Amino acid sequence: MFIMAARRLRLSVVQSVVLVLIAIACTCAPPRAEAATRQSDPAADCAKLSRTDLASVSDVPAAIGSADYIPASSDMRGYCRVRGMIAPHIQYDLRLPDDWTGRYLQGGCGGFCGMIMIDQCAPGLARGFAVAASDLGHSGGAWVSPVWATDPQLRRDYGGRATHELAKISKIIIQIYYGEAPKRSYFQGCSTGGREGLQVAQNYPEDFDGIIAGDPAFPGRLSIWNTWIAQHLMDNGGAPVFSKAALEFLHAAVTDACDAKDGLKDGIIADPRRCSYDPQKIQCKPGRDGTDCLTAAQVAAARAMYDGARNSRGELLYPGAASRGSELDWDGPLMAHVSQEALRFLAFPTVRPAFTYRSFNWDRDEADVRATAGTYDAVEPGKAPDLSRFHARGGRLIAYHGFYDVGVPPGGIIDYYAQVWNREGGLAATKNWFRLFMVPGMFHCRGGDAPNTFDMLTQIVDWVEKDRAPNGIIATQYDKSGTVVRRRPLYAYPNVARFSGRGDPNDAANWNESPQVIGEDRVDWAWKPS
Repeated sequence: MFIMAARRLRLSVVQSVVLVLIAIACTCAPPRAEAATRQSDPAADCAKLSRTDLASVSDVPAAIGSADYIPASSDMRGYCRVRGMIAPHIQYDLRLPDDWTGRYLQGGCGGFCGMIMIDQCAPGLARGFAVAASDLGHSGGAWVSPVWATDPQLRRDYGGRATHELAKISKIIIQIYYGEAPKRSYFQGCSTGGREGLQVAQNYPEDFDGIIAGDPAFPGRLSIWNTWIAQHLMDNGGAPVFSKAALEFLHAAVTDACDAKDGLKDGIIADPRRCSYDPQKIQCKPGRDGTDCLTAAQVAAARAMYDGARNSRGELLYPGAASRGSELDWDGPLMAHVSQEALRFLAFPTVRPAFTYRSFNWDRDEADVRATAGTYDAVEPGKAPDLSRFHARGGRLIAYHGFYDVGVPPGGIIDYYAQVWNREGGLAATKNWFRLFMVPGMFHCRGGDAPNTFDMLTQIVDWVEKDRAPNGIIATQYDKSGTVVRRRPLYAYPNVARFSGRGDPNDAANWNESPQVIGEDRVDWAWKPS
């Protein structure tokens, strides 16, 4: 559940935190000049802010614990750093820059959260945005056991309340500090942060003018999918079914079979839905068990990953499955850990500390997860997303998702988008205010041997403030030294980038937009809208 980007993750808390910060980080964009509100003496104004009584101006009990002025450095303007708490346990960090541009940016969290990921919004702060983030109401860490979920209020805070209350309190503090409210407010997050963005668009449409939701992870439904992964990628003895070499072999076979279907053999399957490769083709012959074939157990596991989580009646329990091409991101040990911790504390109506992912029953336990999912997921089981109020007030929404994301399969966001445009007047009309960008070859939020770094913040600001709809967004792939490997444009779904056949395929200028005709993207699965 909520598996973060650069793979090969192991389960230490330090590694998990570092990975989450990398995975959800806002892509840096160069600062640009904006009309700004200047403080005459920001250090003195910041010190004064620390004495402000928020309880007298907010309908939610909140407090400022400290306000410290941070002088400008070579790569960052000076700012007032405000830290405090919103009842009962939501801790927040709000940064108020010198030369404020009148904009507010709120960053999302990752995994089980429990930490304040404010540094992800450094690019916004550098551009003169006031920026804020919270721990979603509890202390812990991305993959630390969510024991806090024994408290129903903390479940609600994690499920959406913390995101909304932080927006309210931040705007109050901004009004006090600058003497005016934000002119425009934005939200950006990936994984858990992507889920936050979709939740606030539906439930609190007045909070933000523009929202960026990447690879949104819905904890309820993902408790089921991640358990499916764990049961099929780990054997009964607790060992991974696939070695690294076996996954590389499987990935190479899948890529060789499907790579050229998009017109260019470049190591990236542009749309894995067009690939139906059966791993049985590379199953070992009787008596063989080498590095150039898969065992029967490995073939069965791969087929289950591609097929999706199902109950005894064959019903899909998640609106998607592992994409062909995502094999290098199959991390059984991580998913076993995440699944087990979610099932013990988060997924069921009551905690089950002794529960294991191996004991999950695909009929009985799925029903119990369904009963709780509405607390966390951006869409309740049996209902369709309803963004009509966000649409009506002129909100703009960008969603993006890696096609090779295995922890949060891309079928979920494609189904979500289809549900929205079927409700909101059709695909063409919906693209006027909500656009989805599928990223070929990208893992969860980033990573993968493909262009996976892009600046969505500039895109959403230009859409909200200049009515410049995003399209042809340039995605870049860097090597470990920071050298550009290749660039590709991303086009609004369902359209895709197609190589022109001329020039260097690693140059985005040699790719064109290719319109695609889609059929019924809404998935027939157990929790579909009734």
